[in-house]
Amino acid sequence: MTRLDRLRVVALDCDGVLIDDTYLAMIARWVTGHGGVYDAAAERDVIGLRDIVVAEKVTRLCGLDQPAEETLKQLWAARQEYLAEHPIRVAEGVRDCLAALAKLPVRLVCYGGRTREHTFDRYLGEFADLLDPDVPYVSINEHRPGVAHIARTVLGVGFDEIVFVDDVSRVAEDARAHGAGFVGFPSSPAHARQQDFMAACGVRHFATSLAELTPELLATVDAELAASTHWPRR
Repeated sequence: MTRLDRLRVVALDCDGVLIDDTYLAMIARWVTGHGGVYDAAAERDVIGLRDIVVAEKVTRLCGLDQPAEETLKQLWAARQEYLAEHPIRVAEGVRDCLAALAKLPVRLVCYGGRTREHTFDRYLGEFADLLDPDVPYVSINEHRPGVAHIARTVLGVGFDEIVFVDDVSRVAEDARAHGAGFVGFPSSPAHARQQDFMAACGVRHFATSLAELTPELLATVDAELAASTHWPRR
């Protein structure tokens, strides 16, 4: 078994890591279709926040004269249209990846912005036997970016005892602010800016497929966290 000196939890984002991301491309299409400019600054500003906050920012970005709640309804409708064109798929190699990570002496949990029933049970429920039996999934929409909520409130571990695997740079920034571990997972061409944002934030490790998310990679993160070298010194 791979030895770990510091890590006690591996937290995996669902959307964009274990299943297809349906957010980045949809938001970009909606903004440009409603008169807004979706550039790097816009993406950095709107992605990775609570749904209603995203709607508020998108409303301003597009110069819309309507409540944010109406924008949110329209975004949800647009997402359903997007899903009709691009049905959600479970990422290739999920069971093999989770089975390998489940052998580590850590708690293995998933998290995402929707309820457990909406996302986890529907698409990933068959893999629950490989995850933490008490907390297989954490919903974070009301607690984004979610690092403190998952680590301290839900699981009660130190920030240097947990590593997050996510496709969004805002989580990387939150992880760095708290001293938690982070592995970037830019899972599609739509994530090119997110990867750039993560690299600029100081993220050292990336996986572009679940096959690259190995116990050996996590052992490297563990050693860095134990030595306080996981994040570059400012």
